[in-house]
Amino acid sequence: VDCIVSLPLCFPILCVAMAGLVTLLTWLMTPIGLMGFVHWLVAFKPDAAPEKLREKFEKTRKAWSGVTGVDIPSQVFYGFFGACKISGLLAIHGVFGASLDAIANVCWLVLLGGAVYTHVLLKEPIVPPVACLGLMGLRLLLVLAA
Repeated sequence: VDCIVSLPLCFPILCVAMAGLVTLLTWLMTPIGLMGFVHWLVAFKPDAAPEKLREKFEKTRKAWSGVTGVDIPSQVFYGFFGACKISGLLAIHGVFGASLDAIANVCWLVLLGGAVYTHVLLKEPIVPPVACLGLMGLRLLLVLAA
């Protein structure tokens, strides 16, 4: 109620709260972006990656190869996703400016939508990718509202 009476004071507080929430959401998504380096490891030096990790990643590659009808080479598949995750991470952290932050956020939504679909294909729990998709959706709304 006080906010309605003192509208000029309300908006700066709201903006600070929204910016803080964007920062929190960005840091919550950072581990997913850092996984891009693991994708590159599997793409370019697979023998250095643990066997269980390679097996999990291989299931994902085979699932998407089945969806596309093309046997996607591992190096191409994981090299691409590694680049997407790392560049997307840098973008949402503001390295490339505000406009690419918003564009990268949309790309993250596509990536996470694909993650949900992958989990469905592999009969894995969908709650983690759905939760991340929701967080990035919220982040995009906040970024666009700023």
